Amino acid sequence: MKIYKVKVNGKIYEVALEAIENTDGSIEKSTDNKKPQVESSNVSNAILAPIAGKVLEVKVKVGDQVKKGDTVLIVEAMKLENEVKSGFDGVVKEIKVTKGATVANKDELVILG
Repeated sequence: MKIYKVKVNGKIYEVALEAIENTDGSIEKSTDNKKPQVESSNVSNAILAPIAGKVLEVKVKVGDQVKKGDTVLIVEAMKLENEVKSGFDGVVKEIKVTKGATVANKDELVILG
């Protein structure tokens, strides 16, 4: 492991770098057995907010048939209207937000059955 000094925006930081390539060109396998964290909903058939923002319009109601790619909501973020589309086919089982609600990234919006 080698220690380097790096200057970022006028501030100097010390960083430690570990070589991952052997001198013969082969690559060493990492000894870190941690798996990356995957963000997901507890409900596998939930449509999640792709971005934090304000719900401008709910385009579906409970009982509606939804196909993959159908727009279910409009969320405003940074003065842009974002269509939230379904990633799969199903029937709207539950709508977890209302018009005017503020949502965070990855919040459950609609549950399909």
